[in-house]
Parts: sequence; C-alpha cells; structure tokens
Amino acid sequence: MAAKKKEISLLPDSENSNALVNKLLRWVTTVGRAIIIVTELVVVSAFISRFWLDRKNSDLSEIIRQQKAILESTQQFENEYALLQARLTALSQDKQQTSPTLDTNIESLASTVPPGVSLQSIRIDSSNDISSVSISAISYDEAAIVNFISNLSLNKNFTNVDIKKIEKKPKDDKYTIDLTFNIKTVTAQK
Repeated sequence: MAAKKKEISLLPDSENSNALVNKLLRWVTTVGRAIIIVTELVVVSAFISRFWLDRKNSDLSEIIRQQKAILESTQQFENEYALLQARLTALSQDKQQTSPTLDTNIESLASTVPPGVSLQSIRIDSSNDISSVSISAISYDEAAIVNFISNLSLNKNFTNVDIKKIEKKPKDDKYTIDLTFNIKTVTAQK
C-alpha cells in the first residue's frame, strides 16, 4: 500500500463540527465572503459611475461657462439701461418741478440757435425768480456765432447775455463759444 498523504486544512473536520472554534471559523468564512463580494460590488459600481458623473460635471461646467458669458456680455447693456432709467426718472421729476414758462423759454432758446452752431452742453441753474443758463457751443462759421449772440440779446425772455469765451485754435477751423444768460420766469416778467 502506498503511503497516505497528509493534508493540512484549516477548515473544521467533520468529526468535531460542533466545537465553538469550528462554528466560528465556518461563520467567518461564509459571512466574510459575502462582505467581500458586497464591498467589491460597491467599489466597481463607484468606479463605473465615476465616468457618468465626470461627463455630467463637464456638461454642467460648459453650460455654466456659456451662461456666465451671456451674463457678462449683457452686463454693460444692463448698466446703460439702469443709467438711462435713472436719467428718465430725474427728467420726469425735473419736468414736474419746472414751470411752463421755463419750457417755453427753452423752446425760445432752441429757436435762437442758427444753422451752423452746435450746442455742446446746456446747464440751467434755477433760483428764486431767475434761471441762469450756461451754454457751450461750437461753430465753423463766424457769421453764425454773431447771429446766435444777436438772437440771444434781442430775445425778450433772456437777460444779461455774457460771453465768457470765444476761441479758435490755430490748427482747428472751429470756434468754441462759452456764454451765460438769465431766463426770466413768470414772477420776473411782471
């Protein structure tokens, strides 16, 4: 007969299967396998879902970049719109506060400006009975300047026409005019 091989096994032998160590070892190997399998399934599913999550993150980042670019491009328009809205509100409040005579006198001022004179800025400072007006204008024609100043002086609604500056730069063909005058209001005309 051939020699019997000896085998080494950590599993409990069938003769002593009710021993506490054997029961514990059997329970650890069966439950341990299940825990390892479940852990591996979680790890593999996390690894596979990472590709989907990375793609979704990339798509969302691109959408956010596009929307941010749209918002940045419209920011200047929104600022200009808010400024224009504030100006319109201020103008409507000023229009409610100004007298009808002042509106009429401004129309009279517009009619005194001859062709060839361009108004650059108008500033109206209203006090008790008199409104002071400061005008900056440009013209390329000397006769138009003379006509403008004459029209202002002859207009019965305007007083104290004062020429602050008439300037022509050597290399420029245009004249720059700064002048001030007063507009009579209703109480000043009586």
